[in-house]
Amino acid sequence: VGKLTIIICFLAGSCAGLAGMVEVAAVQGQANASIIAGYGYAGILVAFVARYNPLAAALVAILLGGIIASGGALQRVFNMPDATVLVFQGIVFIVVLYSESLYGRLKIFKEPELKGTPPAAVSAATV
Repeated sequence: VGKLTIIICFLAGSCAGLAGMVEVAAVQGQANASIIAGYGYAGILVAFVARYNPLAAALVAILLGGIIASGGALQRVFNMPDATVLVFQGIVFIVVLYSESLYGRLKIFKEPELKGTPPAAVSAATV
């Protein structure tokens, strides 16, 4: 692991800690159990679905955040239980896992094979 990677991880962890401190000190006023609310598991799911791509992670986080935030509306409008959001998260995770297992097996994911014989190699003696 490179020195730059360690420094970036340290800075990212520091920023996350400062954001958590501001959330507890300024917004909530006190620390309680509802602050954490399973965000660690959601973060793991975001990183896995985004395949560790930072730009994709932002888009996946917005999508997953929208699913989580829609939990209250699903309860009120459709009379669904609050665990429906967890089911939706599970569906996203299972679809990604299944697509990973099919990635090399399906015809649409395979690269086209070139037909014909490859050109003969040019050696230094023939030049």
